[in-house]
Amino acid sequence: MKRAWLLGAILVVACASPVRPQEGPAALEARTPEQVVKHHLAVFTQHDLEGILSDYADDAIFIAAKQTVQGKPALRKMFESFIANSKGNAAAPAFEATVTAEGDVGYEHWVSNPGKPGSMAGTDAFVVRHGKIVFHTVVGVHAVEGDQK
Repeated sequence: MKRAWLLGAILVVACASPVRPQEGPAALEARTPEQVVKHHLAVFTQHDLEGILSDYADDAIFIAAKQTVQGKPALRKMFESFIANSKGNAAAPAFEATVTAEGDVGYEHWVSNPGKPGSMAGTDAFVVRHGKIVFHTVVGVHAVEGDQK
């Protein structure tokens, strides 16, 4: 009888314990494009280089108007340079962003320093497969006109 009670108590505790999501490669691979882009935005705004790089596939391609890079070593160099240049500025830009996704494609529609002089807006597009960015491009960036409150 005691044995049955103990087994029942263990079963109740096990069922009541919260289930923690898997961690590791399988959990990363299961992320949706929207989850990947939201994570990417969060670590990018925090200047978390390792977090940024963790979102990319080893052979990912990044295309912007003045630069194209491929592979993690090139991505590391590019983001290291961006972070180093950003730290020299007195105030890091604030971002407002909306993330959407359709199939394997995630979009990040953003505005830097909203409502302030020099505010910029843009859209980045990401192709995500197996929880990693395989292609990232800056679709468009433009000054926000009349957005000076």
